[in-house]
Order: sequence, then structure tokens, then C-alpha cells
Amino acid sequence: MKIIGYFLIGSLFGLMVSGSPALTAQANPHAGHNGDQHPVIEIPVHIAVPRIELDIKRDSLSGFNLHIGYDRFELESPRYASNKPQRFLEGHAHLYINGEKIQRLYAADVHLSEKLLKPGFNQITVTLNAHDHSTWSRGGKRVLATLFIQRDSDNFVLHHFSTSPLSQGERREESKKPQDLAHISQ
Repeated sequence: MKIIGYFLIGSLFGLMVSGSPALTAQANPHAGHNGDQHPVIEIPVHIAVPRIELDIKRDSLSGFNLHIGYDRFELESPRYASNKPQRFLEGHAHLYINGEKIQRLYAADVHLSEKLLKPGFNQITVTLNAHDHSTWSRGGKRVLATLFIQRDSDNFVLHHFSTSPLSQGERREESKKPQDLAHISQ
């Protein structure tokens, strides 16, 4: 039921903005994504906005290990979606590298193969999405975090950005369960 509700809200939002349906039939809706082209779903005002930050380290064998720090959000597979009303949001994340959608994420950690990054400057972005793939937003700003890295440099992280950053001292190494988030208010 919850997923259907998100779809309906996203479709209605698309109609209000463009005057035509927000979603059109495609053979493969994820093929050739450049940037986040999913509909946006506004977070209700009575629900706190999820917070997100990215951290990246070189892997000792190859590539990089990306960690998504977040709270006020349940990052999970649609298989475990809840139909009960929640005081927090749930869904999955989308990983983009240099504007191209790479994959969905159902957990806080992912290994990035060296092949995914071009030599030199790269942009890594993660968006928080509902189970219907709509991107969560507040006030028209998508909930996302971005890293700008110089792959071949020793000090490779050039800049961190988040539309809803974690507060200093609250950066999380492990994601909390929904019951641990019940005390968080907006």
C-alpha cells in the first residue's frame, strides 16, 4: 500500500509540474541514466528529513570502499518494506558516478571497482529514494550527498557535500534500527 501511495503522489506531482504524466513507459527505465531522472517525492512536514554523508577510503587490494552515513532513514531492500505508518522514511539509495546511475544500494557500504572511476576528477553522488525509486526531497531539494575526488592523488577527496548533512559528533559508523530513531524529532 505504501509503495502505491508513493507512486500516486509522485505521479500527481509530475502532473502538477508538467501537465502530463510523470512516468512514461520505457523498455528499460534505468538504461542510460545521466543524473537523477526519477520523480521527486516531498517529505511530509511532520517527518524529520533524513541526513546523509559519504565517506570513502582506498581499498587495500583494489578500488575504493564507499560508506553512507545516515540517520532518520531505514535503508533496506523493497522486500522488507513496511505497510505500517512510520515516523521515519524507508527506501534504498541510488549510486551515481560522474552523472551515470551505477546501481541501487540496500546497505551502508559498497566497494567501488577502479574501473568505475576515470583517471583524474570524479563525482560520486548517492540519493535517498523511496521503494518506487522516487527521490526523497524537502523544499524542492533532493536528499543526497556528493564526494568530489581526484582518483590518482594521495589526498584524493577534494570536497564533501550534502543537502542534509549529519551534525558534527553524530557521524555514524553503523546504521541504527528504526526503534533507535524513534527519539529523533525534526
